[in-house]
Order: sequence, then structure tokens, then C-alpha cells
Amino acid sequence: MRNILNLLVTFLVFWCGSHYFNSYISISDTKTLILATVLMFVISIIYGLLLTVSMLSIVVGIGCLTTPLLVVASLVLTPIKLWLLDKYLTGFEIHGFWTYVILTIILSIFTVKVKSKKD
Repeated sequence: MRNILNLLVTFLVFWCGSHYFNSYISISDTKTLILATVLMFVISIIYGLLLTVSMLSIVVGIGCLTTPLLVVASLVLTPIKLWLLDKYLTGFEIHGFWTYVILTIILSIFTVKVKSKKD
């Protein structure tokens, strides 16, 4: 459920950005909008799997090297995802450094997190 909400939030952020701030975010059509949203979602899932495998590989001794790198990468993961979309997805363009920063902040604020229960 959390993943579906994050997918919808990403879609709405991209749609609002391209609709109301089209001089900063250019998305050519609805197909590109949906594809960009799905790609952001897939990259997040792949990152989550990599982090899980890295944590499990601590027992073997490899994870102590990869886990800190993945944790540091998580700090810049959203800008990297946005840059990859801008670079490789035709019809999806982000103009300016500050647009990356603002989109990263907005996506971070509206991302749904799981609240842990304390016993």
C-alpha cells in the first residue's frame, strides 16, 4: 500500500510540476509522465533490494563495505534518479540545478514512510 501511495505522489508531483512550472520541468506527454513515474518507482525498488542484499551480506564480510556506500548513496538517490530520467528519457527535461533541489525536497516531504510500532 505504501508503494502505491508513493507511486501516486510521484505522479502528482511530476504532473503538477509539468503543468504549473513548465519552464522548469518539461514532460512531453502523458505516456512520458507515466513512464517517468514508473521508472522512479522501479529504481527505488532496485535500491531497496540492493540494500537488503548488502545488509544480509554483512555476515559474509562483504556487507561491511557495501552497506555504508549504499547509505551514503541514499542521501543523493532522488537527485540521481531525476538526473537519470532527464538524461535518458526522451520527453522528460528538468531545467536548472535548483529545480533538482526543489523536486528532491518536495519528493522527500511527500514520500510515505512506514511508522514502526514500539513495544
